[in-house]
Amino acid sequence: MLAAPLVLAALLGAAPVSATARAAFQRGEKALEAGRLDDAAAAYQEALRDAPKFAEALTGLGSVLFRQGKRAEAISKLQAAIAADPNLKLAYFNLGYAARKAGDFAVAARAYEKYLEIDPTDADAYFGLGEAYRGQGKAEPAVRAYQAYLSLQSRPSEQRWVEQAKQYVAQLKAQLAAAAPPPAPSSSLAQAPATQGAATPAVGTSAALLAEGDRALHAGDASAAVQAYQAALQVDPTNVEALFNQGNALAKLGDYRSAIEKWERLVQLSSDAGVRSAAQSNADRARARLAQAAAAAADGGSRKARAREAYEKGVRLVLSRDYAAAVQVLTEALAADPALAVAYTARGSANVGLRRFYEAAADYQDALRLDATRASPLYGLAEAYRALGRASDARAYYDRYAVSTAPDVQPSLQAAAVRTSAALAAEVSPTPAAPAH
Repeated sequence: MLAAPLVLAALLGAAPVSATARAAFQRGEKALEAGRLDDAAAAYQEALRDAPKFAEALTGLGSVLFRQGKRAEAISKLQAAIAADPNLKLAYFNLGYAARKAGDFAVAARAYEKYLEIDPTDADAYFGLGEAYRGQGKAEPAVRAYQAYLSLQSRPSEQRWVEQAKQYVAQLKAQLAAAAPPPAPSSSLAQAPATQGAATPAVGTSAALLAEGDRALHAGDASAAVQAYQAALQVDPTNVEALFNQGNALAKLGDYRSAIEKWERLVQLSSDAGVRSAAQSNADRARARLAQAAAAAADGGSRKARAREAYEKGVRLVLSRDYAAAVQVLTEALAADPALAVAYTARGSANVGLRRFYEAAADYQDALRLDATRASPLYGLAEAYRALGRASDARAYYDRYAVSTAPDVQPSLQAAAVRTSAALAAEVSPTPAAPAH
């Protein structure tokens, strides 16, 4: 934590929401509750014009857009809400639901997973997570999610979904039990019988399941296609078309590793040079996608490392009271990693040093929104508001800091917060009561 005049120790952030934006948001909430979607959208948009990163308003607008059938736009707004407030539980749940209904099961699963990190006791979220995993063809995690739902769900009104979850668990367990291990990669598999010690399966059955998968894939339901192709492969493990098309469906779901496994198995199975070439080409493209994702992740790690280095440099500049240089360096840190809460706190301290109290307050609010577990931004906000003449707001934050048990609290600053809050209270004389009439 930084120590210095006024407060060179802080960590938080998110620009304060004005009373105007808050009022517009409340109008949006009431309109949405009443089913007046156009009115709700207009009110949320009014709030966002005044406060573009107002996470609750972004979430509300996302809900409206979803109800209006604008699923892609709804998902975008909900993702923006999470970027503005990574701890906003409702945004994660709504994103999971919207993405699931849009068929984007990978996004849905990540959203439900994040939601359950915040609230691991919500039965409905486990059901949604089970649906998302099932949509990706991930049977084992889907079973675990549905079972968690069943262990938590006790509302009689949910009996329909309880029975549905039980049915899915039974189906998925049957699939897992029936799934044969993939054949060893060998060219001899092209001539291997479909089953050992059993009658050759009916070609018509396999063909019917293959056609079902093709219809689902053509309709855009990649998850259903994966399941249909898998059923076809259980009947005929050497079905070339089912393997090839299941790889396509898995790739559409973003599961490139599984898709590569299907295509590489096909390269071993098929005696058709054209089929082998197409499967190998698809596998190579999927590997390129995975490499791009890995490179992006590595670049993200590099950017975070650069951001942390710039933050530490900014802290040193604050401590040496070179506030203007500190603001510049810390702004660079936040450009590299916008979620680095401590950089907002440090920049707030630098802005206090420059007597830019409005900017400092915005930085401290951003720090708080990103990491509400630290106390330094509370003291920073109190100092900034006191300098701006907002005694009531300053006292509120001094009082919060004084009783905080956060790990970055300094006892000396807590004592100072108590004294300053008391002094501000003494400066405010009570307003005489109006005479009765």
